[in-house]
Amino acid sequence: MPRIDVRCQNDHITEVVRPLAEWPKTPPCPTCGAATEQVHLPRQTQWTCDPVVVFKAPDGSFRFPGDPNGTGANKYAAQGFERIELRGAQDVRRFETLMNKREYSRAARRVEAMQAHREARESVSRSELRRLMESMSERGRSVARAAMRRNDQKPRERATDVGFHVEAFSYDRTNRETSYDPQGRRRRD
Repeated sequence: MPRIDVRCQNDHITEVVRPLAEWPKTPPCPTCGAATEQVHLPRQTQWTCDPVVVFKAPDGSFRFPGDPNGTGANKYAAQGFERIELRGAQDVRRFETLMNKREYSRAARRVEAMQAHREARESVSRSELRRLMESMSERGRSVARAAMRRNDQKPRERATDVGFHVEAFSYDRTNRETSYDPQGRRRRD
């Protein structure tokens, strides 16, 4: 049943329930019982979500306090960190893109360092194996060469998408795991 705002002759403004079958009549004033007329008032409540608060350090890194107004946030503010408030989905998406780029480049540097370390280790191992192959039989050398070829064919680790996201803005019906009812039909939740 729809709720409407009504004003009585004594200027009481209240919200009442009016069944659709009684439209366009309005019920009497619940306060004084006088006749009423429907009025259209601006909305009293505005639905907003709290901003996502992030602190940017002087070196360009970011800190994420658990409570935007708690002791952690106060500590960052006292240390001179810049307070950034992300108030809407567009701001959050922009920040997520920035963080994903930064984290991806950091992951790529880490993978490159690991690859350089692996290649240096393999170089030492191969030189040792080649030295040992001089004293091996022909069959032993062919086994060693096959082992080196197999090692060369192993996939190399690569940096992947880090998937940084703000949960409050990122999980909705479009990207949650699909759920099914007992009959195997997709649920609409």
